[in-house]
Amino acid sequence: MSDSLSDDPQECPLCVEDAQVELPAYETWLQCDVCEEWYHGVCVGISASESKRIDKFHCKECVGKHGPSSYNGPTPRRSGRQHNHVDYNMLNEGQPATFNQYLLRLEAHEFAEDEFDHLENGNLVTAEWLRKRDSNDPFVVEESHGLGLEMPGSTTTISEVVELIGRNTAVSVMDVLTQEELKGWTVGDWAAYFEAADRQRVLNVISLEVTGTALDERVRRPRAVDEVDLVERYWPAAKRKADKYPRVKTYCLMGVQNAYTDFHVDFSATWVYYHVVWGAKVFYLVPPTASNMRKFESWSRSPEQAVSLFAENVRQCFEVRVETGNTLFIPAGWIHAVLTPVDTLAIGGNFLVMQSLNTHIGVYKLETRTGVPQRYRFPFFLKLCRYLTELLARKWSKLDERARARWTMAELEGIFVLAVFLADLLAENHSDNATSKELGDCAALQGHTDILLELTSAELSSRMTSAEWVNREQQLREGCHFRWIRPGMSQGSLLLAARPRRSRTAGDNTVTNKAIGRIRRKTAERAAPQGLTRLVRGRPIANVDNGGLSAVLGTGAAGSDSSSISDRSDKGDDEDTDDDESSSDASDISSGSERFAVSDSEDGRGRLSRKRRSISTGGKPKNARQRIAERLKIKL
Repeated sequence: MSDSLSDDPQECPLCVEDAQVELPAYETWLQCDVCEEWYHGVCVGISASESKRIDKFHCKECVGKHGPSSYNGPTPRRSGRQHNHVDYNMLNEGQPATFNQYLLRLEAHEFAEDEFDHLENGNLVTAEWLRKRDSNDPFVVEESHGLGLEMPGSTTTISEVVELIGRNTAVSVMDVLTQEELKGWTVGDWAAYFEAADRQRVLNVISLEVTGTALDERVRRPRAVDEVDLVERYWPAAKRKADKYPRVKTYCLMGVQNAYTDFHVDFSATWVYYHVVWGAKVFYLVPPTASNMRKFESWSRSPEQAVSLFAENVRQCFEVRVETGNTLFIPAGWIHAVLTPVDTLAIGGNFLVMQSLNTHIGVYKLETRTGVPQRYRFPFFLKLCRYLTELLARKWSKLDERARARWTMAELEGIFVLAVFLADLLAENHSDNATSKELGDCAALQGHTDILLELTSAELSSRMTSAEWVNREQQLREGCHFRWIRPGMSQGSLLLAARPRRSRTAGDNTVTNKAIGRIRRKTAERAAPQGLTRLVRGRPIANVDNGGLSAVLGTGAAGSDSSSISDRSDKGDDEDTDDDESSSDASDISSGSERFAVSDSEDGRGRLSRKRRSISTGGKPKNARQRIAERLKIKL
């Protein structure tokens, strides 16, 4: 197989002769190893990344005699459907393109089945339920009863929708084949295209926010959404001017058959609800894990984004179909793509919530790093953070202990991350006037930020040990924003952290006594192999026969040679101990009513010694006694 980006003129037999299309998708070429004919990778449904895995490429004409292409590694799953080729001349002239590369990729990929909750109605969906869910999985409400939802009827036509919005309203339209935006469209133009008998291209409406229009008066979003939306709860009512206020509550989504929006994360990782008035939508959902977010950031910057399917880079991508009358809720941070299998009218909206504040800020940072244009980002996000910080600082200082206890760990960590985020912004020297304007009075904001840091730190540290809080605080400050919380998992922390370290005092013998009990049981069950040092039950030093004694463990002398232990965690039988235990554990061992001695089973003539000596296992696997003895660095 040959893969080339050669500048030499080459013709693809699947393309119309002399076609000239400047798209990244057509830059990868593959040469058949049999007939040596050259093909566009996109014409044969193979991306640039996939082409690197091909050992020998066989074109369609040569597959019959020489078999399919061979791969280095597992062969990708392929659809058996007939694939049509691209007609470049018709594409350039604005006429139908029979090839849809996105449909081919979606058909070829094996998606995970929908395993999310499907609720019969919306009676369960309350603000309190959303706050305290045991997962951040998407969920579908089959019928809108109980949601408090009001939507246009299922007989509403596109012409009626256009009249309610206004025909001259500007709208962003995207070419599905190229995923590029088309300029100068109005809602009236879109209606003419939507209702045309012969649509020339597959187009899609990117964003049509309808707040303040006649259509908005006929729409009421779910009741629980209004109750948890941070904009509704914390943006001052007196400052909600039309041009200086986040208008993301209501979007009208008019999609034609085969319209497709590639994988993305909604601005600032907002939660999203979609209600299908009529038609259907298919969502491809990738969990918001830290690993998936790193992959998404890399993929979104790659030139291969236009010719590769993001789902191929992750372990799980779920396929969820939303039918007429269904309402889908997608929590913060889920990476998703959307396919419209039939002409569809849907209404949706975006909202920020307190329990996902950590993720909202994480995606805001990601958007900044990847250079997402401001018009595709959550409007006035920093100003909302400022208002949120000011109100929370005043509110928290007045809450009693019982009221603070009602806040979940996820909410508290989100507020802490918000304070850290703003403190970092204030510490920077901003030459950007827009940023400085949104942050407002920096001195006052710094004061509110300090109050939040102090109060949330105190509350969080009171809910865990001091060592756990030190570990968690460091990770929150370093930016651990993403986690996929499954049902049954603790939603207290949004961290991907190792087991928190715990401190032990000399009087806390619970864990130590458990370890001693395991040692005794192991010793009683089996004798130590000949020639190996073993642990035996001991007696007070005065009564021990010096002829059979090599060393005494746990002399109780804090800081003495025999009380020092290794920092390495024993991951065998002693699972209850931690990797940060200090020399206090040695005194824990001696504080029990029993002592342990190390004896030599060969000659029994060992003597007490201050010299440090490691215990050799002779190249054999270490048993429990040997691991514990080595961990305690026994002096022989």
